[in-house]
This record gives sequence, structure tokens and C-alpha cells, in this order.
Amino acid sequence: QFLAAGGNPHIRLYDINNTTNHNPVLTLEGHQSSVTSIGFQRDGRYLYSGSEDGTVKLWDLRSPTYSRSFESGANVNSVALHPNQAEIIS
Repeated sequence: QFLAAGGNPHIRLYDINNTTNHNPVLTLEGHQSSVTSIGFQRDGRYLYSGSEDGTVKLWDLRSPTYSRSFESGANVNSVALHPNQAEIIS
């Protein structure tokens, strides 16, 4: 299980089951400004994020780079995954 923490402009993932290592197990880079919203897909394979840079990004956690990026044209304040797991709402 992972805990994701967003900052400016990084996202860091921590393994919450590892009590001896407090360092991130993965750092995701791709946003150009503060990350404002983060969520996981149900099976934990994908993470989605929104940022003040006006983008929503989809991350495959097997890779340190984002797999898709969507421009919103304005700051993204929140991002949610639709219950059907196929649509990202911002």
C-alpha cells in the first residue's frame, strides 16, 4: 500500500508497510507547479493528479513518467475518478 504526497511540483510515494525506510519509493515528476489533488485507481496501478499548472495527469506507477496529460486551461483544484473507473473529473 502506498501513500502519495503532492508538493511543488513533485509527487512522492511512500510504502506505508515499510516501517524502517521513511524515504519515498518513487518520485513522480511532470507538473510545473504545485500539485493540488491526487488519487489512486481502485487496483492501485494508476495514480491521477491535478496541478496549478492547469494539467491533469495520469501516471502508470510502473513508470516514473506520466502516461497521459490533459490541459484544462486553468488551475486544477480537485480531481476525482468516476465510479466506473473510466473517467477523470476535474
